[in-house]
Amino acid sequence: MKRYMEILAFCMLFMAFFLSGCSLSPTNMGVLIGTNLALSGKGMSYSTSTERGIELAKDMVNDRGGLLGRPVQIVSVDNHGKPEDAVAAIQQLTVRHVSAIIGPDLTDCTRAVLPNVEAVKIPLISPACTQPDITVDPKSHEVYRYIFRAAYIDASQGRAMADYALKQLHVKRAAVFYYPDKTYAQGLAEYFRSAFAASGGEVPVYIPVEEVQDLTKYLSLLQRENVDVIYLPGYDDWTIPAITLLRSHGISQPLLGPDGWNGPKMERDVDTSYLTQVYYTDHYAGHDASEAARRFSQAYYEKYGEWPDSYAALGYDAFMMTAEAVERCQSAEAPDVARELEKTIDYDGATGTISLDANHDAIKDVFIMTFKDGQPELAATIPKDRQTQ
Repeated sequence: MKRYMEILAFCMLFMAFFLSGCSLSPTNMGVLIGTNLALSGKGMSYSTSTERGIELAKDMVNDRGGLLGRPVQIVSVDNHGKPEDAVAAIQQLTVRHVSAIIGPDLTDCTRAVLPNVEAVKIPLISPACTQPDITVDPKSHEVYRYIFRAAYIDASQGRAMADYALKQLHVKRAAVFYYPDKTYAQGLAEYFRSAFAASGGEVPVYIPVEEVQDLTKYLSLLQRENVDVIYLPGYDDWTIPAITLLRSHGISQPLLGPDGWNGPKMERDVDTSYLTQVYYTDHYAGHDASEAARRFSQAYYEKYGEWPDSYAALGYDAFMMTAEAVERCQSAEAPDVARELEKTIDYDGATGTISLDANHDAIKDVFIMTFKDGQPELAATIPKDRQTQ
């Protein structure tokens, strides 16, 4: 009977240990990094690439011994591209005691989780969000302590494109058409207009256009105002038909856009003849941009059998920035990692050399991409110091 009671007590102790969240499994001996991405639903095409970049980075870190002498494991939660599911994902990742969270990519999902992340004190680094208000409270102007990003902000890419248009395309008069119900498009439109005007250019045409077909109403206006460049901020679902309409109506001026043009749909769905003098800002310029980009690109190709896109590169950089922070502070405790992420300076990544500023925003070069024979090609690099106009 005594032996039976001893065995029963041991079993109860084991169950209590297990239910408390502590497992005897060796898999819990690693450093856990969470991901909160849209692996289905809205944004899936972006986040699938992001996840691939993260997985590659994890494999590379583990191949060289992991972090703090332990393997790194990814705890992946699908937010389905829905803000409410992104919030639920934070709760799941908190229970798993992750050291940091990568994602969401989508702005509305990221905005939704801000109070939760600040409350649980786990650093979150968004790979691809470019709108300014995810790291800084727009009302109080206070920096969110636990929110970071690997992407530059919209102000940087709007100003970079204005700089390129004025100094390298040598244009003076610009038209801006933008989708009116998207914060992304409106913000970019204003950043471009302000920078273009501040550097001596003129923007006589600045018009919100919801229905792409309505652009036909302004074709004669472009001619009357002697416009020599057109900026079309927005995602590819709006800008692809806009480019097609303008080119099919004989508009031959350079067409400019943001990082929302960087998906494969542009190459696939736009007639190659229409892509002449088309330029857009991007985070990743391919394997020829730097040695770090070349290493990443080759490793990605070896793992997946295809070349990476910008979202894969941003996911890779978000993970590697986090890994470097863990190594520097020699801790996997989330608050320690957050404090160390704030100190990120000159991280040499696939998307460029990144430093985080006081707002936790990535300060780095902006790449201007164009098309050659229907394929993206680097046209220019706009350095950090020319994005502050």
